Amino acid sequence: MTRLALAALLAALPLAAPAADFTIFIHETPADSALRSDPGAAGQAYWATWAAWSADLAASGAMTGGAPLVPGAPGPDGLILGGYFVIRADSPADAAALAATAPSALRGGTATVAAHLDIMPMSTD
Repeated sequence: MTRLALAALLAALPLAAPAADFTIFIHETPADSALRSDPGAAGQAYWATWAAWSADLAASGAMTGGAPLVPGAPGPDGLILGGYFVIRADSPADAAALAATAPSALRGGTATVAAHLDIMPMSTD
């Protein structure tokens, strides 16, 4: 088989797209954001929910990083940016499906997804 024929054959094969990096931005309601500093049962339940979701995300191999953020003022939609998770997913749809299971998305807030821009490394010379 010639190189040209092999290249044509490989090009015709349906190959899976490589996984890509995405960030899930967590936007919480003011009531949920206030639970962060609640030392009582409600605050403990709030953190336990996030710990369980984070552990599931990590166990799946999707999570590569993230952090809670110091809450700021609510945005125009009334929600507060509370943190982010960096994940690897096979597609934007898969990333959105993971985000839809975030506690904030299930409690009146949102979890929005942004794909990372794949750029060439910059030279330090």
